[in-house]
Amino acid sequence: MSVRRSALTVSAVLAALATGVAPAADAAPATASEILNCTVNAAVTFDPALSAGPEATTVTIGGTATGCTDSQSGPTAVVGGTVTATLTFGTLSCNPLTVPALVPGSTATFTWNLQNGTQASSTITDIAVVEVDGAGTLTGTVTGSSSRLAGETLTAVLNIDSDQPIIDNCIDVLAGIGQPIAHSTLTAATAFS
Repeated sequence: MSVRRSALTVSAVLAALATGVAPAADAAPATASEILNCTVNAAVTFDPALSAGPEATTVTIGGTATGCTDSQSGPTAVVGGTVTATLTFGTLSCNPLTVPALVPGSTATFTWNLQNGTQASSTITDIAVVEVDGAGTLTGTVTGSSSRLAGETLTAVLNIDSDQPIIDNCIDVLAGIGQPIAHSTLTAATAFS
């Protein structure tokens, strides 16, 4: 695995977790498919900072979902919201030989702003991330106590763009000319169905 591919993997994992915006639905499982598209801007913190050597790492993500287009129209349509996530990795690094290992128990919470001025929420557990050719696929289960999508499964395929180029920074870290990466920002265009 190349340095570029490893950095893409880290970027895809972070984007997938930062942008796991779930589609809106009632608390009961929906019978019709709903599609929700949003752009998520998020701040990402690595603890400890992302370095050349594999380490157990906690990744904290917080951001906003804007420009949402919800296939469900009307007063309960999602118009935007916020996302927070705490992800624990058994191993994470800039090194292309390190396979990111997400530890069970990571969660993401989405607070949705609805067209009628109210809010709803979805908490995602059982999060898994798969990276294929630099793209991340996030899956998870919405908890039964969520006010939107309770019991539903979330699948999100992501394309990302990073304000802080993780790829270039990881190359510098591996070459010994850059500092470990403690913070990053992500912008992700998301589509869910």
